[in-house]
Amino acid sequence: MTTVVLAGARPLAVRAGLTGVTVAAAVETGAAEAVRRHRPDVLVLDLALGADVAAQAEAPVLALTAPADDTTIAAALRAGVRGCLPAHAGPADVVRAIRNVAAGAAVFGDGIAERVAALLLAPAPLPELSPREREILALAAGGVADTAIARRLGIAPKTVRNRVSVISVKLGARGRAEAITLARTAGLARA
Repeated sequence: MTTVVLAGARPLAVRAGLTGVTVAAAVETGAAEAVRRHRPDVLVLDLALGADVAAQAEAPVLALTAPADDTTIAAALRAGVRGCLPAHAGPADVVRAIRNVAAGAAVFGDGIAERVAALLLAPAPLPELSPREREILALAAGGVADTAIARRLGIAPKTVRNRVSVISVKLGARGRAEAITLARTAGLARA
């Protein structure tokens, strides 16, 4: 039987209808700790808790969300979310998605699949930058400190500072602050 941890208000609301799966834990907060403790097959997460919670999870993530903008959906995908259903999804749809995510599939519900496809087909913002440069700039634009970026990416803080300087030159920016402004305007900021 597939085991799950439910985290947040939306997953807790559908708990009673989840037949055919075992709920190992149901929490309002502390999803990452509950996942470490119970080792579920899937974390069912209220996306309102944030994409960073999904990134910390040590289990495949199925997110339930109220209508979300493209930035929220993109952040969830970058964080490793394997499935995303609208908050109004019925228990049978949630159970089916849980099983599919547990099996390694990607599952996107009504209206979300089309938005994911559009995001994937959209040109990358600031195409003059490499994917790694976009990642560094997005984190910097999201307010993440150089030392935290370095830890997250497994590089030295000096390397982060050097890369931001190179990025500024590539963008024709007059320094870090202007490069960050360009990133935010392009919708690239993330924490």
